[in-house]
Amino acid sequence: MESYSRKNQKNIQTIIERNLGVNLTADRRPAFAGVRLAVMSCCMLCIVMLSAFGYMKFSSLNGDDLALASVYRGNGRFEIIIRNLSDRELKLQDSVKVMQWSTGEEVEGDNEKIRTAHLTVPPRSQGVVTVDLSEGYDLEKMEKSLPEGDWYYFVLTNNHFAFGQDWMCTFDFEIQQMEDVKNQMEEHLRAREQAAEQRESASKQQGTDAEQSSAVQGLIRSDWTWPTISREVSNLEIQDDKAFSGCINIAGAIGDEVYAVADGVVLEVAFDSVYGNVIAVDLGDGITVKYGHLKDTKVSQGDEIRQGQVVGTLGKTGTATGPCLYLEVMAEE
Repeated sequence: MESYSRKNQKNIQTIIERNLGVNLTADRRPAFAGVRLAVMSCCMLCIVMLSAFGYMKFSSLNGDDLALASVYRGNGRFEIIIRNLSDRELKLQDSVKVMQWSTGEEVEGDNEKIRTAHLTVPPRSQGVVTVDLSEGYDLEKMEKSLPEGDWYYFVLTNNHFAFGQDWMCTFDFEIQQMEDVKNQMEEHLRAREQAAEQRESASKQQGTDAEQSSAVQGLIRSDWTWPTISREVSNLEIQDDKAFSGCINIAGAIGDEVYAVADGVVLEVAFDSVYGNVIAVDLGDGITVKYGHLKDTKVSQGDEIRQGQVVGTLGKTGTATGPCLYLEVMAEE
């Protein structure tokens, strides 16, 4: 029946076109092609718009785009200094988690009672976010129950994008001056900028790797043990004096073992707002070595340690923006 109907329809169309002198099909295909082109153009425009929208909503900040440091003001109130180095606005949620590093779990308390303020930091600027734990946490218990070598940290989430992005900021209950912490952060950022400039300059010059290797050897003696498994130097600063003195950042993975470069006596095991978990070791002959940004420590003050001994593990504490070991060598003239 379908074939018969189509055949009759074609015959009728032929008779009409022959008798009336008109073309009933000539304009259909061009019109359809025009509609198809318009639809395809609209689709392409939608794809471009969705791609731009997706980039703005779903892309995240890089680890080097922010620097965070906490200042304890007493009575459970903290001020978190945030340097937003990106071209994007940072907007944090009012929900904050309080975590303990060694357990990886939230500290006992009511985080719904945490009070926060000033959660937005404009692009290329510095802001101070306030976090008040006094109503939701037993501060005295938190301070007393924290084991040596362990620490607490805040987890703050950026919800300016469709998917949240977490930022960690370590804290303790030692009251510090805001200006002191700001100055320490500025020093850290300057060192980071200098390192970036050095890397950029190094990529443009031949033989830079050999020059850096020579400088590192000037800092770390040939008879010393390299302090960790990674040899990726991300920052290097050598003091301009006769004694080998300066600091170095070695990128690595969280949990990598950190080794004593030489025999010595542990002078201090502490937490620093900039360098995180720190170990200072006296090697004798006026030489002191400091290991910083550690995840945890394996030695105590007064311990005699041997070359190659594991003294801690590589971490991301203090103002570190990525896992690394901060190694500082200080030599008295």
